[in-house]
Amino acid sequence: ALVAAVIFLVLRYIYSHWERHGLPHLKPEIPYGNIRTVAEKKESFGIAINNLYHKSSDRLLGIYLFFRPAILIRDPHLAKRIMVNDFQNFHDRGVYCNEEHDPFSANLFALPGQRWKNLRAKLTPTFTSGQLRNMLPTLLDVGNKLIDRMNKVADEKAIVDMRDIASRFVLDTIASVFFGFEANCIHNSEDPFLSTLQRLTKSRKFMDNFRTSGVFICPGLLKLTRITSLPPELISFVMEIITHQIDHREKNQITRKDFVQLLIDLRREAGNESEKALSIEQCAANVFLFYIAGAETSTATISFTLHELSHNPEAMAKLKQEIDEMMDRYNGEITYENIKEMKYLDLCVKETLRKYPGLPILNRECTIDYKVPDSDAVIRKGTQVIIPLLSISMNEKYFPDPELYSPERFDEATKNYDADAYYPFGAGPRNCIGKIS
Repeated sequence: ALVAAVIFLVLRYIYSHWERHGLPHLKPEIPYGNIRTVAEKKESFGIAINNLYHKSSDRLLGIYLFFRPAILIRDPHLAKRIMVNDFQNFHDRGVYCNEEHDPFSANLFALPGQRWKNLRAKLTPTFTSGQLRNMLPTLLDVGNKLIDRMNKVADEKAIVDMRDIASRFVLDTIASVFFGFEANCIHNSEDPFLSTLQRLTKSRKFMDNFRTSGVFICPGLLKLTRITSLPPELISFVMEIITHQIDHREKNQITRKDFVQLLIDLRREAGNESEKALSIEQCAANVFLFYIAGAETSTATISFTLHELSHNPEAMAKLKQEIDEMMDRYNGEITYENIKEMKYLDLCVKETLRKYPGLPILNRECTIDYKVPDSDAVIRKGTQVIIPLLSISMNEKYFPDPELYSPERFDEATKNYDADAYYPFGAGPRNCIGKIS
């Protein structure tokens, strides 16, 4: 009876957090908080947050992620201020990170404070327009394999799964640019890189769900249990590839225009300057981060753009005309500068990222008590804040007629959206490192 009473009092205290702090909130369910549908696998985390967004009209909304209190930032202008102007109060993501016991968790996405700042400073020079120009020949080689595949499909007049083809194209690109070797996912369904990653990353066992929840929702679970953020076999697979690539290139003085080479150069520079060099584990962790961050998001952007264009023949015709004119103008040569000239293509991608953002939410953790502007509310240090990106980008208040696929809304001549409510790559110092203007 005493144990039951203690558990009851603890739970009552946890789930009265927002009531005690006087913040508008949704009534929680024990032990799910406000994400029962996620626990029951009825909704993804992003969709569940989107549904919570529509249950209130308050600027700030207190919610519970299982036992963890969090604040849903429903005001996009406040959200942008948090990410940009008041970044010093929200410089961490609040996700699981354990450099000592789980090096793969200590990547650029998860690292807190000064450790994130140091690594970001090291990696930022690798994501410039100049480096992208250098990598373009590698991208074009993969593109040629895609053209060969699509030519065969066109000759056969076959019905194909374009999402599957887009995924294979992205994986071949990631294998070449980030992992440093040539894969053949486009033509070979049994390619080891394709089959191994699909088997290891698309598993939906209990432990996989436990790890995902531990990383994003309840970091304390992984800290308490000492379970790694990724399956051990996946860590071994990535470590084997990266260790082989780095050792092989350093011993044989081989250079290649890809991300692994940039990491090798960083390791060499740090060694020459008596600075702590990136470890093999850090290199592997960040290479895999760019697989996680780039594979699904790039595949989805390509697939959804093709989907929307197929349902909007006027937009498709306009984009096709722009591509044909560019190819004619430069005799079929594709360069970084030529692609940058394609303004309508850029508008199409922007509109796709509005309707289908790569991440449905953005998350930050309050690192210094924050007095909310134009409010009596104070966000306390350690509080998780969630920015519902999908919900904001589909709100007609900020994007008129949000269900309509209209690339022209981003054209300066016909601008029809609230620019302060659009940040598909995040905003501020902790935005996506891959965003190159």
